Amino acid sequence: MEPIKFEEVLRWTGGTSRENEREIVFSGISTDSRCLCKDCLFVALRGKNFDGHNFVLDAVKSGALGILTERQLPYNVPQIIVDDSIRALGDIARNYKRKFNCTVIGITGSDGKTTTKEMSAFLLGSVFNVCCNQGNFNNEIGLPLSMFNISKKTEIGIFELGMNGKNQLRYLGDILRPDIVVITSIGYAHLGFFKNRRDLAEAKAEILENISIDGITLFNEDTDFYDVLREKGAHTLKGIGLGPSSDFRGFVKNYNEDYFDLEISLWKNIIFRINSWNGAIAYPALFSIFLADYFGIPKNRLPAMLHNFVLIGGRGKIRISNDIKIFDESYNANPGSMKTAIEYFALQKAKRKIVIIGAMAELGKWSKFYHKKIADIVRKSCFDFVFTIGDDARIISDSVENKGMHFDNLEDMIKHVCSFVKPGDSILVKGSRINQLDVLVQKLTMKTEKK
Repeated sequence: MEPIKFEEVLRWTGGTSRENEREIVFSGISTDSRCLCKDCLFVALRGKNFDGHNFVLDAVKSGALGILTERQLPYNVPQIIVDDSIRALGDIARNYKRKFNCTVIGITGSDGKTTTKEMSAFLLGSVFNVCCNQGNFNNEIGLPLSMFNISKKTEIGIFELGMNGKNQLRYLGDILRPDIVVITSIGYAHLGFFKNRRDLAEAKAEILENISIDGITLFNEDTDFYDVLREKGAHTLKGIGLGPSSDFRGFVKNYNEDYFDLEISLWKNIIFRINSWNGAIAYPALFSIFLADYFGIPKNRLPAMLHNFVLIGGRGKIRISNDIKIFDESYNANPGSMKTAIEYFALQKAKRKIVIIGAMAELGKWSKFYHKKIADIVRKSCFDFVFTIGDDARIISDSVENKGMHFDNLEDMIKHVCSFVKPGDSILVKGSRINQLDVLVQKLTMKTEKK
């Protein structure tokens, strides 16, 4: 982060202060009193389930150079008082970003946001100075904090934006003001917060209200409701996909258990070998390839570069231990991503194929309907065993009769699975984060390593 003056923060947030120390310069911004850099501004965030004002004293003792709060506090440290500290954090990030000339990419969508971000950063970062979110810092707190990583050296910023309701992408887009927007898909994630998928699509399209006037939007041409995106703005839109109507079209070929080949219709004699068992990774690959080409990286260099990309844990990474293959999709799930993961896993060869499924969260009134849909897919896939956790996931294990087993708690599931698996097994683990299936993956990996 580049230095920010006390006076700038005061002006950007519209806050008030009793201090006359306008020459103070902050070298960083933190919302965690346990992780303070030297000469930083501590922002006391207040939400439904937390209040950073309770930790201001800890921040002061740890050396915070100043504090931003929603009320004056009795501490001998420069203070800026605002009405809403979370909004103030966004105001600071928005104005901080304006100080730099980097090109900013905003990535959102129901599926594949993080993989698209990581893959794009991997390719572009080989040539340019790239800044991006760490992990899934993609909400009204995480996005601003990520934007403070922009510096004078940054040439491209790549930021993931999440949402689970209306007006959120409008707000985050207003903070980021992207030059390029990528909408990876309009699926089923967070559907419980909307009337229907068109309502969800319209909420996704909110981000386009804040794209730069000469900006570019890349969207998944193969998804439904792309007409909603086309209605927004006069900027350039590019459809990315596998279908014939795509502006930038790919073809998946030579699918193998551990990889598949991807070709671009407009490019001759260039083949990308994608190291993934899940063909759905073709979409993040297409988006990242388009961006790399857009920024001028030679086409013939891209296959070798992308071949070295490694999927991160919880998002399709394969863990092999004692001849047991764990297909780790534990990070999250919705009906769309669950369907594709199950269908591609069904193509694997193994002595026994086991699926471990956690309930898909935030589907609201649609929950039972989509769990039944997944149950139909699982039943037709003829897996050897199906283990489930989470209320509506029981529908899935019940659908396979004597091959299914439901667990009421994670501890019992871990105990059973760890004693049940044996060499030669392939295991798909996928579910919403609420199920904590990443813990099961960790325990299972440790257990199999000891065998």
